[in-house]
Amino acid sequence: FRVDNEDPAMATVEDQIASLTARVETLEGFFPNGVNAGDNAFVLISAALVCLMTPALGMFYGGLCNAENVLNTIMMSFVTMGLVTLQWLFVGYSFAFGPGNQAFGSFQWGGLVKVSHMEPIQQYMPTVPHLTFTSFQVMFAQITPALISGSVVGRMKFSSYLIFVLIWTTACYDLLAHFVWGLTVNESGEVVCEGWLCTLGTIDFAGGTVIHITSGVSGLVAAMVLGRRTNDETMRSHNQPMVVTGAALLWFGWFGFNAGSAGAANGIATIAFMNTHIGAGTALLTWMILEWIFEGHPTATGASIGAVVGLVAITPACGYVTCMASVCVGAFGVICAYSSLWIKRKLKFDDTLDVFCCHGMGGVAGAIMTGCWANVAVNPFIPPQSGQGMFYPSYGGVPQGMLLGYQLAAICTAIAIAVSVTAVTLILMKYTIGIRVSSDDESQGLDRSVHGGDGYSLAALLPLFGSKNPVPAPQSAVGKVEVVQSESKQQSESKQHPGSKAQPDVVVVSS
Repeated sequence: FRVDNEDPAMATVEDQIASLTARVETLEGFFPNGVNAGDNAFVLISAALVCLMTPALGMFYGGLCNAENVLNTIMMSFVTMGLVTLQWLFVGYSFAFGPGNQAFGSFQWGGLVKVSHMEPIQQYMPTVPHLTFTSFQVMFAQITPALISGSVVGRMKFSSYLIFVLIWTTACYDLLAHFVWGLTVNESGEVVCEGWLCTLGTIDFAGGTVIHITSGVSGLVAAMVLGRRTNDETMRSHNQPMVVTGAALLWFGWFGFNAGSAGAANGIATIAFMNTHIGAGTALLTWMILEWIFEGHPTATGASIGAVVGLVAITPACGYVTCMASVCVGAFGVICAYSSLWIKRKLKFDDTLDVFCCHGMGGVAGAIMTGCWANVAVNPFIPPQSGQGMFYPSYGGVPQGMLLGYQLAAICTAIAIAVSVTAVTLILMKYTIGIRVSSDDESQGLDRSVHGGDGYSLAALLPLFGSKNPVPAPQSAVGKVEVVQSESKQQSESKQHPGSKAQPDVVVVSS
């Protein structure tokens, strides 16, 4: 604070001190009751990073699908940023984190009318305003149903998908979030667990059980209810650079996802940050090695998927384990995901982009590894009823290995809720409003039939991206398409393969 010695009103030291004190009290009024400006900034930046992950997921999925469905695939992720945000505003946040009982939150915080942008919420993040915590959590809520969309690419009605997202977020995500993360303040002023799984002793630092197991299992169920694609042999990655870019942005955003879950700029955030990077890097290399051994070559798509699997696996454990343990978590997550991918191919489940293998099995692996490696020396805030991982001695009167049992209980609960909510919702919709597009729309691709456009304006170039069903380009968008071929190549091709038609060198588009 600057002290103006030339101001006659500041003639005495006492007056200067009084003026400075008044200014400090005024500034403290903006952040009362222990709110820390640094922590608040950290969590808000983390929330922004997590927000980036939803469109990054759309890019990742969009590169993995075929060219005729890239817009539809991206939209199924992007639309949740609006749809789930409003659901969170009106009921979602209150259901998931509002004061209630072991099974359910409440309606008390509906519309966020009682959520202060000045006062903290003691049981969740005591050094940031309540609305900051709400803002951080909505980013988790919006990406979770978007993960499911990868299982139904190219064959689900967009309108039915929107209805499903609303129902699923309310009945599955909000419910399980309260089970695992629901906290309250008791009569003694102590923060204690309120949700059933939290009370039991389950721990999940940033959403391995709440987000990834539920979305992965729900994706598999959705794929089974919808049925197989009619042209599943044509669905392959059409744009590997897009896949790598999407994975890189997910990796970047995941630092906010995991480190931000510490709720403050402290040492727990630091260990979560580093473990996130180590787990993803380990998984990338593990997937690449497995692919090299069993498929004959390491691919860019495989490396990207491996990194995402590692990020999924380390999510529930990142704030509880050592850096060396995170290597085991990342490697184990890939082994589980890669093995389940092989089983899925044998059983012919049509999970389009392998959401169950990557997110479902990756989440399961992470939850199990948390039960093995969680260490109170890393995070002393592990609830006393949880104890610590199986590889460490008993703690707080909790027998050794009990945490692993609590984690298995959470895995089974998440699977049961995800299966029941997804199956009941989609089966009811299937026999009422319908959930699957027509065979003609599916064959043509949903970009044009649903969204009225093409992911790539040069439809004549679609065969270059692996499409076997190119659609005519709109005359107004493309103009005249001419095929130009060098004379030397024509002669060469005709000599080597008499009667064959040489491929064009250049496609020239003129308006």
